Amino acid sequence: MAVRNIISIGLFMTALPAAAQEVSTPLSPVVVFQPGTGGTVGQTPYALPAARPMVDCATLETAQRAISYGYYTPETVSPPPQRLEAALFNTALAKYRGYFCAFGRNEGPAHIVVVDFAKHSNEPRLYRVDLRNGDGLDSPIRVAHGIGSDPDDDGYASFFSNVQQSLTSSLGAALGAERYSGINGLSLRLDGLEPSNSQMRARDIVVHSYVPDRRRYFNAQHVAARGRPGSSEGCFVVEPDKREWILQTLENGGFLYAGIGGTQPPVRAQVSDVIFAAGTGAPTQSAVAPAPVATEQAVVSETTAGMTGSQPTTPKSQDPAE
Repeated sequence: MAVRNIISIGLFMTALPAAAQEVSTPLSPVVVFQPGTGGTVGQTPYALPAARPMVDCATLETAQRAISYGYYTPETVSPPPQRLEAALFNTALAKYRGYFCAFGRNEGPAHIVVVDFAKHSNEPRLYRVDLRNGDGLDSPIRVAHGIGSDPDDDGYASFFSNVQQSLTSSLGAALGAERYSGINGLSLRLDGLEPSNSQMRARDIVVHSYVPDRRRYFNAQHVAARGRPGSSEGCFVVEPDKREWILQTLENGGFLYAGIGGTQPPVRAQVSDVIFAAGTGAPTQSAVAPAPVATEQAVVSETTAGMTGSQPTTPKSQDPAE
């Protein structure tokens, strides 16, 4: 009897490892997750934008001399009529250096945007220029100006302002800021760097294109009937197929300069005593001899904030109407 019990206990102890193996959980296989799969059907992967090409301030002078030799020497044979005017290009570069090559800064974006408001609105006049080789000096695109800058509606911008409700374009250097979605679709805010445009953000002077139901800027039938595109309320409006190209150039610190080139008549700049009715070019007061504003809606005075070489002010504002 005792021998039989010992044999039974031995058999039980021998079977323990097998029993343990039967109930143990095998190791899980290695699982490798594929990048970009979050389990959400139809999810669009996000891609960071490509790094902006930069140019070193130490090489900028050499590049400018090479560009001047290639594009603006008297020996240049039959320059294209649409080429950016040399003096305006040099002014834009001087403003560029004043911001990106001073106060400890030593580099800036390789591409800049220059607008020549001396040209008629039906002419291409917005240039995206590569400061390394001058590419873009001969290939402008069209851009609208503010209706307040064109009170006689002849397609030429005749004066500019930095004040609220003027519906005018502004001259000077500016930085591109953030994108947002407004009534005109994807748009880009701007921060002025000079007294002539320091209120751009507060005035909602932005870069945008247009949606089909607001196609009054470069509509082919509209241009054919009037001989010129429509006007904005001060914003830089480009055609839809050029919008992303310009927004990528300017967003998050890109450089824009709006000026006057060529031999146009002197510009009546910085008008601050005229209020334009929204959507029209007709002043409610005389532009020649303005009367004092007696209403509570007085014109906002210009400020000297945002001088070149300083960081621009960034007051918050609502989505622009235009």
